[in-house]
Amino acid sequence: MEGSRQNFKSSGNSPETLFEEEKQEIRFLLDRLSRTLPGFVARPGQRAMIAEVARTFSRCREEGEAFREGRNLSVIQGPTGTGKTMAYLLAGIVLARSRKKTLLVSTATVSLQEQLVAKDIPLLASVLDNPPVYELAKGRGRYLCERNLFSLTDLQAGTAFWKHPPSSLEIDLLDRLRKDFPDTWDGDRDHLPVSVPDSLWSLIQNQGTSCTGKRCPLYSRCPFFLRKEAYSRADIVVANHDLVLSDLVLGGGILLPSPEKSLLVFDEAHHLPGKSLSHFRESLDLEGLAPWIERIPGLLERINAFFDVRERDKTVQAQAEALTNSLMTLGTWLEEHWEGKPAGSFSEAEQDGSNGIFRGSREQSLWRFPGGKFPDSMIEPSRIGASAARVLAERLQLERDKLAEATTGSDVRRNRERDAFFLDVGVHLEKTLDAVRLLSLYEKVDPEGEAPFARWATMWKESGTFSHRLEASPVWPATLLEEVLWKRVSACCLTSATLMSLGSFKSFSSRCGLSMLPGVSYLPLDSPFPLDRQGVLSLPVMRSDPTDFESHTREIVESLPVVLSPTGGALVLFSSRRQMEAVRKGLSPEWQNRVLVQGERSRKDILALHEQRVRAGEGSVLFGLSSFSEGLDLKGDLCTHVVIAKIPFPVPTEPVEETLSEWIRSRGGDPFREIALPEAGLRLVQAAGRLIRSETDRGIVTIFDKRLLEKNYGVHLLRSLPPFRLEHPDSGKKPNT
Repeated sequence: MEGSRQNFKSSGNSPETLFEEEKQEIRFLLDRLSRTLPGFVARPGQRAMIAEVARTFSRCREEGEAFREGRNLSVIQGPTGTGKTMAYLLAGIVLARSRKKTLLVSTATVSLQEQLVAKDIPLLASVLDNPPVYELAKGRGRYLCERNLFSLTDLQAGTAFWKHPPSSLEIDLLDRLRKDFPDTWDGDRDHLPVSVPDSLWSLIQNQGTSCTGKRCPLYSRCPFFLRKEAYSRADIVVANHDLVLSDLVLGGGILLPSPEKSLLVFDEAHHLPGKSLSHFRESLDLEGLAPWIERIPGLLERINAFFDVRERDKTVQAQAEALTNSLMTLGTWLEEHWEGKPAGSFSEAEQDGSNGIFRGSREQSLWRFPGGKFPDSMIEPSRIGASAARVLAERLQLERDKLAEATTGSDVRRNRERDAFFLDVGVHLEKTLDAVRLLSLYEKVDPEGEAPFARWATMWKESGTFSHRLEASPVWPATLLEEVLWKRVSACCLTSATLMSLGSFKSFSSRCGLSMLPGVSYLPLDSPFPLDRQGVLSLPVMRSDPTDFESHTREIVESLPVVLSPTGGALVLFSSRRQMEAVRKGLSPEWQNRVLVQGERSRKDILALHEQRVRAGEGSVLFGLSSFSEGLDLKGDLCTHVVIAKIPFPVPTEPVEETLSEWIRSRGGDPFREIALPEAGLRLVQAAGRLIRSETDRGIVTIFDKRLLEKNYGVHLLRSLPPFRLEHPDSGKKPNT
């Protein structure tokens, strides 16, 4: 391939088909990889995935083209060993250069990002005559704002720009950073020459609300904008789901290449629905925000004086009072109707006549509004507050723009004063926009027939005074993802080792909003390993039901020393920390010494010690929770036995999950069948997937849960597991698989 982003035959609208030259280039690169990289073999599954990614990206939309109802989207499940990353990188770089797009790869974990940047992309680059330019993208908060650093270290300004009296250590640290930047430090937090606490970094990091962009005199050397410019020149940009979603919330193309100009890959895509919900969640500390709003009129008056404007704006004062009064009204109403509900600690949720479910203690409690339907008494103050917040935000934005454009020449004092005002306005604008977003979700009810927002309030006691926070979150990200992503992105492939649940893509596609798009393609790939010969699924006869915590825990304590080898490497996965700790405590001292418990050391240290013990021929057993069910790559003797304590059903204890269950029931559905069972199936497959990580691995998966044999849903869960050889003692109850 000659020249970066060469266009083979592109003209005008995308033809929705692969050019012959693109096919030839993919075949050529795949052949070169096979000939030049020792041990590289393109398995059938990888070839199928390369073809699917290429087909999807060939259907990419150009800006202004009609929405293609998902024909430019694909979902690919590629089990461990498929070679997913090389498949989408190889097809992606060919199509990105041909169609003049950026290949944007998004992951859920730092470890996969590091693997892509340090290993996989350089590997692909080694066989390309024209290696791709690639960049690792980070959020703007990871970069220095040099203007903020100058302001805090300006001796003549004293401590005017500090939020608190600085310590000598803080001043010394910032002096060091000012000396090092940009000659020996590039302004990236990950490359800091010294350790800087979060509280101090927050004062010098790049922030959107206080950034003047190209108007800043330091723009040409700004670390964030230099990296952003580098992204625009790159063939491949590696990011994470959080950053991609943050950029979409801001409108797209702010932090990353715009979705319209990107061929997007979501790797570890099973995290996308959950990540999406967290990015559209809003919260507001009612009493905490009020003092910020009260300061806005005075701040704008001082800015007027700076510009020699003497006229007082009565509108700002009136809107600030309206918003403050709304916040206080909501806080007072909550406290009055909360009074006496959490009388002392209680564990059971209490259905209350004032339209809410309370739980917690006298010191801290939560009030969830069933179905997301909040009391009518909250609508009017929320409406007034949201309206006032919009006016204030608009005015603050105007003042911010005016300050950014202000020229002060060589007047050092006025420069400092303007910068201080700009930072102050940015902070107040951010706080006001928080109010706009949250109160907008309380000023009106959800449309009939659509998935609701979960809404709840929390109350806590601090220094003898009660404070209140209102929160809201969507319960179903489908519609939001369709609007901000699927209708905008040029083309997108979503992939992971675990996207299917109970043998179907239905659960994942529904939550992501893909099931509403008829053109989306789905490709389930088979494992490249002979799993039926490599693994054994053991279902021991269990006396206890997992819902009986004491009996089930006692039986696990009895069974573990029987099923585990005293010298091998094993992983035991629990659904709760309570049971994990109880089992460890119940084991004999000899077995306790073999156990390494998640959370007692860093993940890196635990895995290193585990490997050290196994290599030395000692027994080592990892005890972990759900996060150990994915991302662990323990090959060979490091893990020859995976034990799963019980079916990992999700427990709807959070307001978002509870509201989602209520909404499903209100539509005549069954939350267990629609949410809990598919999620448990996915988690079970992820846990079992820790066993076979290469074609030479061998081992056993043991599940201590009799419900797999006794409940009617057990057969569906068993069928979704890897096709290991099934072993079950003759108990008169054979699994119907």
